Amino acid sequence: MANTAIHKIVSLTAPTYRNTTKVFSLAGVDGTLWDATKVALAARLNLGLYGGAGMGKSQLLADVQSLVGNNASYVLGRNDLDIKALFRQLNFHGLKEAMDKGGQVSQADLTNVTDAINKPLVVVEEINRAVEAVQNQLFNIFEGFIELDGHKYSLGGTELQTFRDFDGREWSQNVRYSVGVWSANYGNGQYTGTVSMDKALKERSHLIIDVDNFSPLSADLDGILLGSGGEIRLKEQEKAEDRTKDFVAAFQYLKQKSHTPSPKELGLELLLFRYLVQGLDYLPCSAANNSKRLMKDVWPAKAEGDNIGNDDDEKLLYRTVFPASVRGAMTIMTLARALREYVNAKDTKAKPTVLDSVAESFKLVAAYSGMLENPQRIRENYVGNPYRAAVDVGNILKKRLSEKKNLMDAIIHCKAEEKPLTREIINECKGEYACFL
Repeated sequence: MANTAIHKIVSLTAPTYRNTTKVFSLAGVDGTLWDATKVALAARLNLGLYGGAGMGKSQLLADVQSLVGNNASYVLGRNDLDIKALFRQLNFHGLKEAMDKGGQVSQADLTNVTDAINKPLVVVEEINRAVEAVQNQLFNIFEGFIELDGHKYSLGGTELQTFRDFDGREWSQNVRYSVGVWSANYGNGQYTGTVSMDKALKERSHLIIDVDNFSPLSADLDGILLGSGGEIRLKEQEKAEDRTKDFVAAFQYLKQKSHTPSPKELGLELLLFRYLVQGLDYLPCSAANNSKRLMKDVWPAKAEGDNIGNDDDEKLLYRTVFPASVRGAMTIMTLARALREYVNAKDTKAKPTVLDSVAESFKLVAAYSGMLENPQRIRENYVGNPYRAAVDVGNILKKRLSEKKNLMDAIIHCKAEEKPLTREIINECKGEYACFL
């Protein structure tokens, strides 16, 4: 396999952070938290790090900043946070001119956009130490733009790139690269200065990882102590090499792949995308048109009370898993694609499949994306740990969808050949699989 932009990303090591605990495994290739972080950055996915204090989140963020040559906007989550202050400054010339002439000047004319608008990374540490109203300032930041005085500015700057489709037709498009990363203390009530996070903000965070699930191994701890030099405090990388262009190139590579994917992979991706949004919405309840979404606040209580489900797997899906939003499903599919490319670059012999990558992506994304919405069942069955629940659900989904491989292959074949679906195929697309039609 020829080297791609992803290969450069794979080769980048963490300057200080040490943790070799497995975070994902795909096609026999294991990935660490540092790998998952690089995958997110390559795919231009925002990243949140949950967990208790003192386990390395801040050091990981410092190492992430080093990847862009420390050219990042950095803020602490506090109630007096004014995120717009990072991107504008007072236009003293305009103010002086107005004062000299005795005239009036608008607020927009009194402000200039700062160079921070072009920085590729926004880092928010201890995000949940700011109240929700302050956190909401970050909505647009995590979408890659900032609004200042009625004007919308893209973050990270833009670069004109050329893309092509399956027919070789080329077109140009401005590509922007800006990623938001944050950390938050999350525990059993010990962090009294913290508040909850809005579901919409979590979803815009794309990938949220609870680092408590991936504590450093014994050998990592040895390396951390031996390499500390007696210094406990955070280790900044003063002469960090700016690798922003490598991540922009990786993102552009993935973007081009989305325009010209493998036709076979694309067919399965389309079906799985439907399944995440529509298939997981299915719940046998005619009063709600078999939809969890339409049950509103009655779900999951009705599924629990009516004991809906024929086996343990169905009961778990019906009572715990809420369907992905379109944005949430796109995050899962985007991360899955990036994981496949990263694994291929890390081991050229690996053959990651679409289904395996989507299942692995689901385990990482679903835990805090709002897809697991039965706190009582998670407390009882998974010791209150959403990630453990996401892993279990991900394995169940992989098993159920694997059992439908022949059905999905038949649908993809008919679509590719522009043939109508057979009666046998149609009859098999029932319940959660009706979305395949």
